[in-house]
Amino acid sequence: MNRHFILSIDDKYEVKVNYFIDSEINHLFNTCDFFKIHQTERAFYFQLCKKNSEIVLGTIHFTEIASDVFKSPAKGTFGGFVIQENIEFNIYEQFIITVDDYLWRIGANRIEVIMQPMCHNPSLFSLTYNIMIRLGYVVKNHELNYNLAVDDICFSAKINHGNRKRLNKCLREGFTGQELDYSIYEQAYSVILENRTRRGFMFSMNYEQILQMVNMFPGKIKLFGVFNKNTIVCSSICVVINPLILYVYAWGDIDNMQNYSPITLLANYIYEYAQKKAFKLLDLGTSTILGEPNIGLMQFKKNLGCQESLKLFFSKDSKRMISTN
Repeated sequence: MNRHFILSIDDKYEVKVNYFIDSEINHLFNTCDFFKIHQTERAFYFQLCKKNSEIVLGTIHFTEIASDVFKSPAKGTFGGFVIQENIEFNIYEQFIITVDDYLWRIGANRIEVIMQPMCHNPSLFSLTYNIMIRLGYVVKNHELNYNLAVDDICFSAKINHGNRKRLNKCLREGFTGQELDYSIYEQAYSVILENRTRRGFMFSMNYEQILQMVNMFPGKIKLFGVFNKNTIVCSSICVVINPLILYVYAWGDIDNMQNYSPITLLANYIYEYAQKKAFKLLDLGTSTILGEPNIGLMQFKKNLGCQESLKLFFSKDSKRMISTN
């Protein structure tokens, strides 16, 4: 276990390192438990606090993923900074500077940060971008993320005409959506894995890793599926990012479903679930790879009523830091 210590900011604020204080402001990928799954010998969990207090105002964690290369997160969809709403800009900036300075002092050659998509918190995204760019970070990669607002409008009113026809066809044929029971998780995972393999894509997590997440974060990993009678025809793995955001990590259908497109019915069920649970945003993930667009996937998500949002990967190396001083 890495030692804990404190980095002072001023006479009011400090950064507690590896104290692992519970905080309600975190998204799932910034929680202590997620950090501990992937931490290496040199890994740091930074929390901004008022002095002599355990009230957390901000969080980020970095893990050494290669010699003197520190990344947030080591693994996971995104990490980055999480900050309490309405905190003063200069305090947030000093938090980032303090973390940045510490990593360089211990010998970092590169620092990498994968930010949350802009749609999760446009204000935080904008403030962070301003600070990071002025500190010499560059955008190493950018992706287009797709999200669907969850409100009182029904799903069928958000999607295009073709998807409404597919949705109605599935309903007429008796297809049903449901949240899945633990007993069929492996079957649901196999549907997604087969779909990815058939389309020539990798799947980044094996079934044992999915179960680890399920057990580590009770109630935060949700599996949904669509059935034709007793046969599961498509499934999804979703992650509760925070009380307002539900993330569709992966989904897929079985072969020969082109005439039905049960993914549309699955999307409808997940959207209705999000409405009932008072989520405000469905995150359907990226549709680019290293910035290059997957046109078919982009159009598929647009036809489901999604909007685009930037997701940025920041990087700064020691040579760049030296050259700007």
